[in-house]
Amino acid sequence: MAVAVAVPLLVAAIVMAVVFTGTGVVGRSPLHRAVDQYLDAVGGGGPAPAAGPGSGCPGGAPDPADALHGLAPRFGHHIVSSTESGDSAAVNVDLTPAGGDPVAVLLELRRTGDRWDVCTASTGRTAIDPF
Repeated sequence: MAVAVAVPLLVAAIVMAVVFTGTGVVGRSPLHRAVDQYLDAVGGGGPAPAAGPGSGCPGGAPDPADALHGLAPRFGHHIVSSTESGDSAAVNVDLTPAGGDPVAVLLELRRTGDRWDVCTASTGRTAIDPF
């Protein structure tokens, strides 16, 4: 009797783990969530999320949303790789403009408290050691 109950529960747990992991619900870091939120807004043609109070971004830097819109007015995106060091991060992203080829972009972010802000966007990649 116990086996008859345990097997369906195990199968259900495996299915849920695969579904949630495959959709990104589980395992998304705060850094990746911040990048997704930022790029979803900018890539959809909307305004960029404003930097938080006391943002660690250097003053006078060009607006990263302007740089991204210069590459494509509307786009999707895919995070390729990222690295964090203290309150700084670099994220390699592929922008996917409608009807165009992917564009390699490097985003640099700064963290203030538990909030990540996109400070700069430029074409290219940074080398990220996977080990």
